Amino acid sequence: MSLRLVRIDDRLIHGQVVAVWLRALGAKRIVIVDDATARDEFLREVLTLAAPQGVPVEVLDVAGGAARCIELAAAAEPVMVLVRTPRTVLALRRAGVPIEVVDLGGMGAGPGRRRLHRTISVSPDEVRELRELEQLGTRVEVQIVVDDRPIPFRTLEERHA
Repeated sequence: MSLRLVRIDDRLIHGQVVAVWLRALGAKRIVIVDDATARDEFLREVLTLAAPQGVPVEVLDVAGGAARCIELAAAAEPVMVLVRTPRTVLALRRAGVPIEVVDLGGMGAGPGRRRLHRTISVSPDEVRELRELEQLGTRVEVQIVVDDRPIPFRTLEERHA
C-alpha cells in the first residue's frame, strides 16, 4: 500500500511534516483532503508552496479525496495524506479507502475539547469518530515525530477519561 501516512493535523503542511515525516516516509506526493481548504484558492496556493520543491500537493474535497486515495493506495508511489479532523478520516474509511493506521498530529485546544496528549485535544464527537475508526479496523495512534514510539489512542483515552 502506498498510503505511507494518514495524519490528522489541523495545521496540514508545516515544518515538521515537511522536514521530518516526508523524508522519513519517502513520500513523493502529499494529498490534503478537506472540504473547506479545497474551496479556498488562496489556502490551496499557500499549502502547495509550503511543500518541498518537486513534491506535488493535491488539495481535494472529501468526495474527490476518497476516490483519489483509493486510486493512490493501489499505486506504487508513496503518498502522505493529511486531513484536519477525525470526521474526514472516517468519511474516507467509509468510502472504501484502505486506511490501516491513522496518526493523530496537532489537534488544537479550545472550548469543549480536552487534552489527550501534548498538542492533541479532542472533542466528544472526535472521540466517538476515532472509536468508530478503530471498530472499522483502523489503528489510531499518536506519533508526534517520527522517532517517537507510537502510542495507541485507546491507551491515552483511558488515561484521560
